[in-house]
Amino acid sequence: MIYGTKLLDTDTELFVAALTQTPVYVWSLDSLGVYYQVDSGFIVKYTPDYVRIHSDREANEQVPLWYSRETTEFSIRS
Repeated sequence: MIYGTKLLDTDTELFVAALTQTPVYVWSLDSLGVYYQVDSGFIVKYTPDYVRIHSDREANEQVPLWYSRETTEFSIRS
């Protein structure tokens, strides 16, 4: 658990966050096993394997940002 946030584990939680346009944080583990924030933004679409986030970073890179649900975690401010 990332302090001060609520993890989005289920499809229902991701759906509600997407529907309400709640800002979402994207987290990954570094080589030491410490979580760091990769990105933040709004959920545009999700599948059983990936979540697409719309963020300022996406505008700079000109490619859709898809994050694996297996290797990253998603949370909202609690």
